[in-house]
Amino acid sequence: MNNEVKIPTLLGLGVLLTGLVIGVFLVTQNQSLKSRASQPLNLQNMALVNLSDTQASVYWQTDQESTGFVQAGTTPSLDLTFKDERDLQPPQNHRLHFVTLKNLTPQTTYYYKIHSGAGTYPAGNPLTFTTAASLPLFNYNPLVSTVINNSSQPVSEALVTLEIPGAQKLATITKLGGNFILPLTGIKTADFSESFRWEDASSSATMTVFDNGSSSRLTLPMPLQNITLPTIILGQDLDLAPKVSSPSPEVVTFDLNGDGVINSLDLGVVLKNYGKKNFEAKADLNKDGKVDQKDVKLINKAIPNSSPR
Repeated sequence: MNNEVKIPTLLGLGVLLTGLVIGVFLVTQNQSLKSRASQPLNLQNMALVNLSDTQASVYWQTDQESTGFVQAGTTPSLDLTFKDERDLQPPQNHRLHFVTLKNLTPQTTYYYKIHSGAGTYPAGNPLTFTTAASLPLFNYNPLVSTVINNSSQPVSEALVTLEIPGAQKLATITKLGGNFILPLTGIKTADFSESFRWEDASSSATMTVFDNGSSSRLTLPMPLQNITLPTIILGQDLDLAPKVSSPSPEVVTFDLNGDGVINSLDLGVVLKNYGKKNFEAKADLNKDGKVDQKDVKLINKAIPNSSPR
């Protein structure tokens, strides 16, 4: 009789203990997750790019995956919310964040703050920018390419920036297949006062592609409207600018009469011009502006088996 009561009691205690252990574990995990979620994230490489009359983009990196969005408005109350370009519903976690603020008003000052994870930047007063004036658009072709890693797999979250001396900074982000399109039709000067023209560029452009672990730097020739970008292997730099060869030094030939050999006939050309004010340029072998004994010595050295004069 005692044994019949004892066995269920032991089983019950075991079930209770197991439930207690699982409960403690779940509570601990939940508290740990909440603790991590509440920690402010470290924002890096934050920049405002693609500023135009009706939109602007903001990108940044975080040291761990998180959701991200931007609040903005024409007053510090920030009544507009913009999500990451890649996010549908609900917002997704990223370490590279890219948010475009659209349908803005030209020549208007906007306030904005970045929300990433549980943190807000800046913690105090919001940042500001002023949209550009409406300017003519040029029919410039976009820059198009695909970013892959060393294993030839597409890099679906890489930031692409373009910097041209004298022009505004542009940027975009790669899509799921590693491809990107960077429009150039609305590019403006660095001070946003006018549309940027290719003829204003005096040097090459720099494209930088990076994710959380690797980066590539591409040097691009100007102008950009005729350039075709190759596939970009993240981690490898590429210089597409044409190489400028230095001029070859002038070659002095001692075959002055052009018969294929250097002999006494070439010495005769030097002696014919010796000491003259109006001499043949080819006879001035050392290019010092006169034909004299120095030129005679040079031609004698060049003649095989010649005797010094």
